[in-house]
Amino acid sequence: MGVHHRLRMMGRALTVAGALALSVACFASQSLAQTKGGDVTVVQGSNPPSIDAMSTSSQASRNITMNIYETLYGFSEDIKPIPILAEDCIISEDGLTYRFPLRKGVKFHNEKEMTAKDVKASLERYRKVGATGNLLDPVESIDITGDYEVTFKMKKATPTFLEAFSSPRAPAVIIPEEDGQTEAGKNSFIGTGPYKFVEYVPDSYVKLARFDDYTANTSASGVDGFGGNKIPYFDTVTFRIITEPGAQVAALEAGEVDVLEQITVPSARRLEGNADIQTYENIPWAFNTFIFNMNVPPSDNVKFREAVQVALNMEEVMGISTEGLFQLDHGWQYAGTTYDAGDIGKDFYNVADADRAKALLAEAGYKGEEFSILTDGNIPGHAKTAIVIAEQLNAIGIKAVVNQVDWPTALKIRLQPEGWNGWTLQMGIEPYLGPVGVIATLTGEKPHFIKNDPQLDALYEELISGVTVEERQATFAKIQTRLYEFFGIIKLGNTGLMQATRSKVKGFKPFRFPRMYNVWFEG
Repeated sequence: MGVHHRLRMMGRALTVAGALALSVACFASQSLAQTKGGDVTVVQGSNPPSIDAMSTSSQASRNITMNIYETLYGFSEDIKPIPILAEDCIISEDGLTYRFPLRKGVKFHNEKEMTAKDVKASLERYRKVGATGNLLDPVESIDITGDYEVTFKMKKATPTFLEAFSSPRAPAVIIPEEDGQTEAGKNSFIGTGPYKFVEYVPDSYVKLARFDDYTANTSASGVDGFGGNKIPYFDTVTFRIITEPGAQVAALEAGEVDVLEQITVPSARRLEGNADIQTYENIPWAFNTFIFNMNVPPSDNVKFREAVQVALNMEEVMGISTEGLFQLDHGWQYAGTTYDAGDIGKDFYNVADADRAKALLAEAGYKGEEFSILTDGNIPGHAKTAIVIAEQLNAIGIKAVVNQVDWPTALKIRLQPEGWNGWTLQMGIEPYLGPVGVIATLTGEKPHFIKNDPQLDALYEELISGVTVEERQATFAKIQTRLYEFFGIIKLGNTGLMQATRSKVKGFKPFRFPRMYNVWFEG
């Protein structure tokens, strides 16, 4: 049956159903009543490296912390900057001043009212401990210009600043002024969000409780991306750490847990007919990438890195690592989006040319040195990606070995200038944020590949300074060209993500983190 024919039949069915609308609406309204109460359990596969939202870019942390903290600005559902703790952002005509009037009456979890002093202290702390180190680089000063107003003075006009500032990757959350001098991970975990921190037991759980004095943004009609009108319904939210995917699914089926932040594709497909469980498919969700340490041999050699690029069979890597939920895509922005750079670099993607790779290894002077691939067993797909890459590289004569650790340990090791050559990483939030979000991780003081590429650094500055979209598109095309010239990072493809909940969980919408506000238990 064709699509149009199905739609015509559906239309007739809806016309007939219209006669019953009033009685059905009354019943539906009652059955979907939003009631407070209950203890919801969300499962994820790894410990959060920190509950200090500023200091980590880990999804395992963001899943939790974005229910605790809030930012001045964040992204809407359609990835546009919207005010959250700010009322507005007034930008001067010359682009050198950003004035943020603040919402009044907003309370922290310690019942203190948020003022401009808290905002300034928070952002000054972010300069020191923020995991996206260059987020506030364009800002010359942060000044208190009223009890409920802060003003940024910019070093130069930066048209992309508000979009970058809205980034949730390692968000510039607002915390009490008294936490402003604390070291990374040493703050009191007090925010303004709908849920407050209660307890963290590593390898077991993180528990949150509803903040009954939460100051909702009633100017919004409902939840909108990272902002909107947030309503905490649950009494408590427990994020349980269950590392083994099979155990996660068993707990969901048994009704011991309520939400799986991620479920394997085969398990999700198996459960699709289960009336007690709801599954959700999201694709594209992330870039699957392989990052080189350009500071140590043999990965410090551009010809060696190019050899790895042309050796890899991306379809095999992606098929095995994602269990079939993937897209082959060479682009450093998703196809069809504003900054899609077309075919640039496509000649280097999914080549799987062993002879060409071996010739490049000879040109690089490779002598059989060990090539250490860092990965973890907590993020689904990371370890499988590493194993398949190692097998493919061993087949062309590279002595590839896999070093699998847990996720927090991997995050620590990859910051070291030595001790690893390659690292598997799903970049989830960065491509969602757009070109600035991706390239910010590859430039500045802490580039993923340890050693900076000066040309890429210069192109990043050109990107964030571009006045028009057209100018920024042209710059991003040059950026994608450069990424396929020095091969500091390899794009393997786009991954999907599947999630699942018990059917009694209502209001849940897949997003960049499990929003546990505006979600409730049926009945």
